[in-house]
This record gives sequence, C-alpha cells and structure tokens, in this order.
Amino acid sequence: MPITVNMIEEKEFKIKVRGYDPVEVDEFLDEICDEMIVMQETIASLRDKVAKQDSASFAPPPPMQPAAPAIPLSPTPPPAERFPADLETAKKLLEDTQKSCDEALANAKKRANEIIQEAKDRVPDPELTDLETQRDSVRQEIETLKEELESFRNRFKSMLNDQKDLLDAEL
Repeated sequence: MPITVNMIEEKEFKIKVRGYDPVEVDEFLDEICDEMIVMQETIASLRDKVAKQDSASFAPPPPMQPAAPAIPLSPTPPPAERFPADLETAKKLLEDTQKSCDEALANAKKRANEIIQEAKDRVPDPELTDLETQRDSVRQEIETLKEELESFRNRFKSMLNDQKDLLDAEL
C-alpha cells in the first residue's frame, strides 16, 4: 500500500518511558510530508507539460501555401516516432523526480522503522524492572543486617568485658 501524506500526518506512535521526543518526531514527519507534496506537485506539473507536448506534437500541420513554380520533390519519409529533445528531457526529469521521491519515501520508511525499533529498545523490560526492584530491596536488607551485626558485636563485647570483670573481681 503506498504511503500518502495524510497517512504520515495522521500516524500516531505510542509514548513510552524514555522514548523519542514526540515533538521532534512530529516535526520530522511534517518535513517529510512537505517534501512529498513538493515532489507530487513537480510530478503533476511535468506530467501536464508532457501531455501538452504530446498533444502539440500530434496536431495537424498548418495548410501549405502553393509554391510559385511547382518543383517535383522526392517524397519525404514519414516522421519517426521520436520525441523532441525537450520532451525527452521532461520525461527524463519526471523519471528522475519519481525515483528521488521513491528513494525519499523508502528512506523515510526505513528511518521511521529505526526510530520505532530504538524506542522499543529503550523501553525497560518489565521483568528487568522487577528484578532491579528486588535487587534494591535485598541491598537494603543487607545494610540493615550489617548494622544489626555491628550492634550485636558491640553488645557481645560489652557482655564479655562485664563477665571478665566479674571473674577478675572474684579472684
């Protein structure tokens, strides 16, 4: 299905966390639409010129004025099916313009697909996000346990010192 300017203008992309800036994407798509409109107008203009040239080249020749003395002429060969140089140039230009338009459209599609893929790649995986949350929770729990261990050591040392003092006092 060929892509039209309206399709590009109406295309909506899903917004994801850490995705592309929607304003930049819209501006780029607007530039593509403007370029497509210019190319389509150029193609239409060139087609009109070709049609006018075709109709002008096939118009009947004007009536001939009788020559003064009739000189027998050898019959002229029928004109070859050849376009005038400027018509050939116009057709070549039309073909080149169409080719450029097709290339621009293909590049735009490719770039749009790349943008979509990059946006998908940047969206965090829900499973990964869950694992990161669990990791942070485990780290916090480890820090709490380290603090409790230090507190237990200090109390245990204090209790041992108290027991030592009691033993020393009895002796």
